[in-house]
Amino acid sequence: MEKERRRRVKKGVNFLILVLVAGVLSMGVIFAFSQSIDSNALVTYGFLKKQVDQLKSYIDNKINELDKKIMDTNISSGQVQDIPKLQSQLANLSSEIEKLKEQTKQLDAKLKNVSGALVTKKSDFVYTKGYEVIKVPKSKTILFDASTEFVVRVGKAISVVPKGATIIDLTSAKDVGSNQQLLFNHFYLVARSDGRGFKALDDVWVIVNGGYKIK
Repeated sequence: MEKERRRRVKKGVNFLILVLVAGVLSMGVIFAFSQSIDSNALVTYGFLKKQVDQLKSYIDNKINELDKKIMDTNISSGQVQDIPKLQSQLANLSSEIEKLKEQTKQLDAKLKNVSGALVTKKSDFVYTKGYEVIKVPKSKTILFDASTEFVVRVGKAISVVPKGATIIDLTSAKDVGSNQQLLFNHFYLVARSDGRGFKALDDVWVIVNGGYKIK
């Protein structure tokens, strides 16, 4: 009887061991399936190493993502920190622009002064708006500005020309020197403003296109 009892106990223990082993193997297989690996895989060192490697790869990816975010944040912070520097540079540029504006004003004033001097130099000339009829009183002299055209219509006029200069008679295609009587209805041209014109021996009526002065 005792021998039979021992045999039954031993059989029960063996059965319990088999159940436990089967349970562990089943848990290993279920865990393997839950991790999407080969159905024959068991919870072994190789399996655990693979899981650790996957976890390390996941962590490395997360670290890389975090580093990228930190770098982007640093760049943004750097740009924010550069704003005061840019504002300072803008202020300097604005100051330089104001200086240039002031210099421009000074140059404009100088140009106006120069222009005024030139105008003053020629202010004694009267300029026609196209062809105008001008009366030159007897014994008066009329002098013309450069490029002025004129035609004597009435009266006796004697040319006044500096030494070595002439008045161009476009009608006759010749040059007129000093102290020569100008012909009626001839088209004359004064090339330079150097004292060329004529003296009126009578009241002279002349058509003028350009600048002139009577003295």
